[in-house]
Amino acid sequence: MSRLDEIRKEYEDLKNLSADADGNAKRRRGYDFERLLNKLLVLDNMEPRTGYKPAGEQIDGSFYLDGRIYLLEAKWHADPLPASTLYQFKGKVDGKLAGTIGIFISMSGYAEDAVDALILGKALNIILLDQRDMDAAIVRGSGIKSVLKLKLRKAAEEGAIYFPMEGKLVTAEKTSTVEIELLRYDHTTGGVVATQPAQPAAADLLIVCEGDSDRVAIATLAERILAAGGSRRSIKILTAMGKMTIPRVANAMWNTFHSEAKALIVVDGDSDPTGTVSMLDKGLEFEEWIAAVPNPSIETWLNLDLETLRRRGRKMDELIRAAKSLDIEALRGRDEEFAKFYDAILGA
Repeated sequence: MSRLDEIRKEYEDLKNLSADADGNAKRRRGYDFERLLNKLLVLDNMEPRTGYKPAGEQIDGSFYLDGRIYLLEAKWHADPLPASTLYQFKGKVDGKLAGTIGIFISMSGYAEDAVDALILGKALNIILLDQRDMDAAIVRGSGIKSVLKLKLRKAAEEGAIYFPMEGKLVTAEKTSTVEIELLRYDHTTGGVVATQPAQPAAADLLIVCEGDSDRVAIATLAERILAAGGSRRSIKILTAMGKMTIPRVANAMWNTFHSEAKALIVVDGDSDPTGTVSMLDKGLEFEEWIAAVPNPSIETWLNLDLETLRRRGRKMDELIRAAKSLDIEALRGRDEEFAKFYDAILGA
């Protein structure tokens, strides 16, 4: 068994810990995850240092990549991490040598708007990773160095401190996961192509949205629209993990593939749809985009109350159930923004 295979097995064991496990088991998983990260960094010759406490601070570790040292923080909690946790780590990074960059890994993801809160009016010196990045590095064997280099480049070029390693590829038959780094631009078809043979041949439309719950709803609706229309188009959906970060992620994706197809931005209006579109106008660096702005949120399309969903933890199954039962034609007739979304899915 190779070292990567051993790391992969340990990682899967950690992921399979029961949600009902006691607190001690979950704390042990956190420590075990830190040790696993150390092994992963060693595998890519990144000279890791394990946790240490400078001047009373707790830092999970550091590593060396392409001539510079990065600080590392890793968390494996039950719930998405709030902005306050990111601020605490940013404070540690700010107190180090000028130009120091921190790498934050949260296996439970990040709370809504946490990424936006981190970037507004602040110096950017933290890159965010989550479970999907770890899956790419370990399960799919990309390696942590490859994942970090992609994310660091997008942060440097576009200010996207969270750039997704994967997205959803939606067709009339199914929704599947595809890694960003396994895509290329096809000049013949004018689309984004997955280099893996198992994936559909081309993505005809790129959608960028705010969060994972939005992505789930959009994928479900898009699959229904494509199936009802008998369309063979495929749709690529990326999550920006924040409203204000949408232009940064969209620019980073667009500049990578120089796509000739349009991009569809689906973003909540938050009771200010005009201001939302103005934000996109100022932030997007390419012209080939259109926006669908459900107001105040995408839950409005699904006849769901956002605040109620938040109190319940914004359960994905409720979103999927609502998206599957939605009267699409009726909504298309009464909601101009949904009609724009519908037409973009079918390429009308």
